[in-house]
Amino acid sequence: MARDRTHSFGYPPKPTSFEMDMDNITVSSSSDDDDAINPHSRNAFQSFPRGGSTQRPLISFVTNKWETSRSSRGRSSSSDSSASYDWHRVPWLGFIASIVMAPKFRRYLVVYAILLVFAYTGWEAVLQPMIKEHEEILTALNVDTLEKVGGWFGTNVRPEFVDVVPMKTLDPTLLPSPERIQSLKSSRRLVIVGDVHGCQDELEKLLKKVTFDPSSDHLILTGDMINKGPKSSGVVDLARELGASCVRGNHEDRILLERSDMKLHTNEASDQEYTVVSDTAERRVAKSLSDDQAAWLQDCPVILKVGVIKDMGEVTVVHGGLVPGVPLERQELSSVMSMRTIDLDTHVPSASKDGIPWFKLYNQYHKLLASSHEDVDSSHPPKTMTVIYGHDAAKSLNIRQYTKGLDSGCVYGRKLSALVIEDGGKNEVVQVKCDEYVKS
Repeated sequence: MARDRTHSFGYPPKPTSFEMDMDNITVSSSSDDDDAINPHSRNAFQSFPRGGSTQRPLISFVTNKWETSRSSRGRSSSSDSSASYDWHRVPWLGFIASIVMAPKFRRYLVVYAILLVFAYTGWEAVLQPMIKEHEEILTALNVDTLEKVGGWFGTNVRPEFVDVVPMKTLDPTLLPSPERIQSLKSSRRLVIVGDVHGCQDELEKLLKKVTFDPSSDHLILTGDMINKGPKSSGVVDLARELGASCVRGNHEDRILLERSDMKLHTNEASDQEYTVVSDTAERRVAKSLSDDQAAWLQDCPVILKVGVIKDMGEVTVVHGGLVPGVPLERQELSSVMSMRTIDLDTHVPSASKDGIPWFKLYNQYHKLLASSHEDVDSSHPPKTMTVIYGHDAAKSLNIRQYTKGLDSGCVYGRKLSALVIEDGGKNEVVQVKCDEYVKS
């Protein structure tokens, strides 16, 4: 029965014995011995078909399906290619087709497309606006524009201010020497510091970093020494102690006006102190200043003429900025303390942050002035003027050819900056990190 079941599944009958003649040696084996040695032998080769009575070697049952697959693919591709156009009939067309179909070409095409997108974006977002702005600035300095608008800012009489010092000139003995001897230390230095805003600790740290020596160095503050920060009175005392020079900023202007207003109302109230519903921060700063401290601030000019510095020309320190082409004597003082932008047609300055920054027009004006002077008389240097200023914390440190912006937002937790000018016109910017006292 077992043998019949084997036949029904397609297996040939298991031979009971076989003989092998190798040099007259006969080996005999019975099915009983096989079953005793390997009881699973009957199932060991069930995966190999046995279709006949004659036993075949195992290699006969190996099928190379990968060859069959490859040959079928080859036939398929050959048939496809035969069905398609034979590009090699036209040599140059076949050459182009081979390049286009190459995987490396497609990768390069993707890379070049990405670069093209970046180039277009850069042109639209950066280069084109810059070129357009430069052209507008050049047009704004054209004499034809002056006639078109009927005159630029500064051509009329400047309004006078009460209790404001318009301009001072720095003592020439405080200036660095025009020439520098390499083997010797600089004989004089100017240390010009941006907006301190009551950050006395940071100012002391900055002076220590530049190794400030009152016997050979002179400190100049670009305005906004007080208000916002924690130690306005301390900053004023330190500046007075070091014999520093200063310019009047918009915050000094407001605090001093507040003091005058407080005194005026106190006198009118017959010794009854003038009060308001809410005591503002500026009013608290005004109250904290002594009369001597307020008098020192009151004596700070709006414009400080420093003098001639090698490679910088005439140097002037203000808090806000200057209108190009207008003499210092005719600059409008409130604008000098507060300007950020300027109208290109009329050259009217503004404290607004929206518009063309005044320093761009100023730098372009002096570049044109220098180039036109060289064309006429190259033997004498042009009378250009470099402006060192503060006020514009949004632009932070902003060093250009004819303008040096030093307000780097110390009171907002950024940095306090100083421009150190040595003998021979050598200069460098030194900064220290500040604590944050006001959220920007």
